[in-house]
Amino acid sequence: MKNTLALVFYLAGFLVVLAETIFHIYGKSLCTTEGCRIVESFVKGGDLGLLIAGLLSFGVLIFISFYKFPQKIKTLIEYIHSGILIAALSVEGYLLGFQLFIVKELCIFCLTVFGILFISSVIRLFEKRLEMAYAFAGFICIFLITYFVNPGINPIPSSSGYVLVYSKGCPHCEEVIQFCKTHYPSVQTIEAKEVVGTLRALKIDHVPVLFCDEGTTKRLIVGQNSIKEYLLSKAPETSTQEGVCPIFEIGKCQ
Repeated sequence: MKNTLALVFYLAGFLVVLAETIFHIYGKSLCTTEGCRIVESFVKGGDLGLLIAGLLSFGVLIFISFYKFPQKIKTLIEYIHSGILIAALSVEGYLLGFQLFIVKELCIFCLTVFGILFISSVIRLFEKRLEMAYAFAGFICIFLITYFVNPGINPIPSSSGYVLVYSKGCPHCEEVIQFCKTHYPSVQTIEAKEVVGTLRALKIDHVPVLFCDEGTTKRLIVGQNSIKEYLLSKAPETSTQEGVCPIFEIGKCQ
């Protein structure tokens, strides 16, 4: 009964991954959440390699579950069976940790595969395959590693479209901050250490940096003078002058 139940989950996993692979070939996906697209963008060469690995893993698990192996190699096959689940659940530990702690977006497809592998591993544990404890230990350890060893690839928060990244003790940053307060108060500020992973990913190692979100146009402006010139070019033009008085009507100073 337990073997039959495990086989059902392996078949479900194979079919889900197969469907996603077919969709992927045609540029589509079973998953419509932003998390799926974000995870795929971080996988070298796209996620087709992961999908093929998933198909092979579930295919081998299906074969192992229904094929009657000779008694002399059955013990070895059982360890291979458990080993595949241990490796797969450990990989899922990294993928889920990456989604939760780094990109902060969940992939529904990944969660589905994880659920199938998790339940399959529990079934295996109930079959008194005690080595499956390594699967859960591996999952937990790798999942927590992504929390403690976190590159901090955080989104740049913006409500105005312009965010200035600065560091404390940087005189050029302070100059730009004061300039923004005077001429462009809508510019948000954020300290570099809060988005250090994002800066490293973009290969930015100097501040101040101005992130500009202008709809279809995204810009990065680095350096005090460049930022000031850019903001001045974006300042709205006015039809009146400020800080002046008409020669013959002093009471109408602007």
